[in-house]
Amino acid sequence: MKKIINLLLGSTLLLSAMANAHDYQGGNLHIDHPWSKQVPPTSQVAAAFFEIENRGHEADTLIKAESPIAGKTELHAHIHEDGMMKMREVESIDVPAQGTRTLKPGSYHIMFFNLKQVPALGDRFPLTLYFAKAGKVDVEVAVEEATYQPKHENNQHATDHSGH
Repeated sequence: MKKIINLLLGSTLLLSAMANAHDYQGGNLHIDHPWSKQVPPTSQVAAAFFEIENRGHEADTLIKAESPIAGKTELHAHIHEDGMMKMREVESIDVPAQGTRTLKPGSYHIMFFNLKQVPALGDRFPLTLYFAKAGKVDVEVAVEEATYQPKHENNQHATDHSGH
C-alpha cells in the first residue's frame, strides 16, 4: 500500500511540475518563463520579461512582438541619455550565438500600451515573438507579483549583454 501511495504522490508531483513548466522552444532558441509584473486594474501599460538562450551557432534577432491584450506592443530598452536612464523603443533585440539575452526590468523588455485587458495576478496571456531566423514563437506570459524576481536574474550568464 505504501508503494502505491508513493507512486501516486510521485506522479502527482511530476504532473504538477510539468503543468508549471513555462519554457518554450523556437528553432535554436529556448525561452524561459515569460512573466509580467502585476499592474493596477486601471493601468494602460504593462511589460513582459524573459530569458532567451540561443543554443545555435548563429546569432538571431527579436524583430517584433504582438499580444491581443494590447493596442500596441513594442520592443524596448533602457538607454543612458543626457545623464539619465530613459526607456526607448528599439527596432530589434539581438540574441548572440551560443549566448543568452535577458529581458528584465531596467533593461530590454516588451511593452504593452493601450491595454484592452489588464491581466490580474496569476493570469497568463498570449504573446507572439517574431525572430529573424527562428521565426514565430508563441508563448504565454505569467503575471507575477510586482516584487517578483526570477532565479536567473541574480545569476547572469557571461554572454549576457542586456545591460548595454
